[in-house]
Amino acid sequence: MPIDGVEESEITSALDSLLNAHSARISERGARFLRYVVEKTLAGEGAQLKAYTIAVDVFGRGVDFDPAKDAVVRNEATRLRAALALYYAVDGAAENVAIRLPVGGYVPRFERRQAKATGTSDSNETLVRAGLQPMPAPAQPEEGRRGPEHKIPIIVVRSAAGEGTREASSRTIRSVVAALVPYHGLRIAGLEPHKSFEELVASLRASGAGSIYVLDIAADVEERTLRCQWILSEHRSGLILASREEIESAGTSSMMAVEKAVGEAVARAIGQRWGIINVNERKLHPDKHRDAYCCVVHAVTYLANLDDAEQKDIRTCLEAAVRDEPLYSDAWAMLSYIQMNEIRGLYARPAESGRILQEALGMADEAIRIAPHSALAHSMRSTVLFAMGKFEEFEKAGRRAIDLNPGSGEHQLTLGNRLYVMGRYEEGAELVRCANAREYYHPAMSYGVPILELYRQRDYEGALRLASNLSIDERYYFMHVILAAVCGQLGAAARAETHLQILRRLRPDYAAEFYVDWRGRKFREDYIAHIAEGLGKVGFAVTGARIDS
Repeated sequence: MPIDGVEESEITSALDSLLNAHSARISERGARFLRYVVEKTLAGEGAQLKAYTIAVDVFGRGVDFDPAKDAVVRNEATRLRAALALYYAVDGAAENVAIRLPVGGYVPRFERRQAKATGTSDSNETLVRAGLQPMPAPAQPEEGRRGPEHKIPIIVVRSAAGEGTREASSRTIRSVVAALVPYHGLRIAGLEPHKSFEELVASLRASGAGSIYVLDIAADVEERTLRCQWILSEHRSGLILASREEIESAGTSSMMAVEKAVGEAVARAIGQRWGIINVNERKLHPDKHRDAYCCVVHAVTYLANLDDAEQKDIRTCLEAAVRDEPLYSDAWAMLSYIQMNEIRGLYARPAESGRILQEALGMADEAIRIAPHSALAHSMRSTVLFAMGKFEEFEKAGRRAIDLNPGSGEHQLTLGNRLYVMGRYEEGAELVRCANAREYYHPAMSYGVPILELYRQRDYEGALRLASNLSIDERYYFMHVILAAVCGQLGAAARAETHLQILRRLRPDYAAEFYVDWRGRKFREDYIAHIAEGLGKVGFAVTGARIDS
């Protein structure tokens, strides 16, 4: 039987190809590990793949092996994951089947990397009704296509000038590459021993690549403290976009854990949706309607402020994107959010909500079908399921997104916000706190829950003080509702009126929309009543009946 949709013969061939590739840089011990877990999985014995059995069967440990005291399996798995990520990102980028070792277990997964366009089927009936049925891509030679895959930025990672082959730099580079790979919408290139930097860039240019960024890394270890200096520049202009230093002390941890933490910190700054590269890409591609890639880049900006004036324009842009590039997962994922937001943003009539959300779910499912390992696609599916009230499935999809890119705070933040409004206050707030501790910054989502939690605890002065230290986009109406309620509880009528004036301009009928909006976001009735109380104290009387929980 196929596993993950891949035939056994294809998996065996992919394994042999991988282990025979010198550029894969998999040690002899790592090769034994990988072959063992793949063969066990093919034999239907994946459930037996535990640290104990691997240690005994692969590494020759005795029957008294204790994984809590001996980390041989865990450490080898970490090295193997990094080697696989690097190989399939660079030298193995053309492989039809990739072998992955997901974090948190030892059962491998198999990914078919060249999705095939399909015709109409029962599973995507909702997409047909929406007029967005995927169509086969134009029959062109692959090298002749100039779709979004040729626009996606490429990061060339290398040792800083004068670093040579310093071991600390080499190990840190491997950690950075492994951490960057899960960020969908980026491609990673590494220098090969027989190819110069100039030759690599020339080959990328010849293939019609998008923007090329150069990440120079210098690292050293002194007294169990890793110091990593990195510089990110845009190759075409030569402009330096960022230069930082990451310092991480090992303490009681292993140096491998320190390297992993530094790699994730660098990747977050560079690769997240509001990171350095995406911000620069929006400047380089100012016209969202130029092509599918440009549209997706600008759709990210819309998610930052949910500007009503942009909703229709972004939707039109994304609908064109998926028609032109039906195998572009990010476009489907972003469109699923825009579709769902027709309900949450009060753009659609309530009677249409069931149909609209079902179509949004179909779009998210299409994004996952195209790119099963895209954290973005799973995160968007989680958001749609939340809007549908399918809370068990929502949480499962949200945690899947976190598992696919554990180094990013983005998906922790999304899940934390949703859990919070459901009434799982402490759990949701803690996830948001952890995301923010990783320096993840979403212009609206990062500070929403911290302010709401202070409001829930009736620390209104603390909520206002926190809001005063933040740069709040005036177009994000929902935050003005919250801050007007905070000011109402403090008796700060003049300050509340500033927020209410903005709210009335953005949402003239919000007094009548209030309950629909907050219930649509899945807030508990007691919390909604608390917000309505604050608004009422400054004369903003909401209409509609309360439903006692």
